[in-house]
Amino acid sequence: EKAMDNPRPGSVEEPELQKLLAHWHEIRGERALPTRADLDPVLLPFPLDRLYLIEVRRDPEDYIIRLAGETVQRFYRGRVAGRSIGEVTPRDFTAPLIQHLSAVSHTQRPAYAKSGFAARNSVFRYSRLVLPFGEPGRTTHLLGAVVQYFSLAELVHVNPDAARPLPDIGNAA
Repeated sequence: EKAMDNPRPGSVEEPELQKLLAHWHEIRGERALPTRADLDPVLLPFPLDRLYLIEVRRDPEDYIIRLAGETVQRFYRGRVAGRSIGEVTPRDFTAPLIQHLSAVSHTQRPAYAKSGFAARNSVFRYSRLVLPFGEPGRTTHLLGAVVQYFSLAELVHVNPDAARPLPDIGNAA
């Protein structure tokens, strides 16, 4: 996974993720980060089916999916709301994803990553943008957005536990 902390809209490759990041900066204004109350799904310039909202818990640190769009749920093969990232993510992907979410939560800065995985002699690539919400010193929620470069129909015969993360994807800068 190739990740970039605190990206600016021009440094994100996908136009729809650029728009979402610009919207986050707009609702943040001069504050360190926007609050959860600032998050209005109707105003988001991104397809809702590829968004997910995560509640950040402390002591112990955990990431609970509160809302997930239809595409996100299809990717995870079922309802994920109310479940921990660790419960729904295949084991080889859990640590890198939690590390990514933790970095966004603790730095209170957006992060963009290009990633992918291999399974059944195929390569599946995607990009992810994670945006923090909360108050100075305390991130309460993370909004994630995904652009995938494959059809979910291609995953029908893929065993998630047999998928392997790809080492380094392109240049996220």
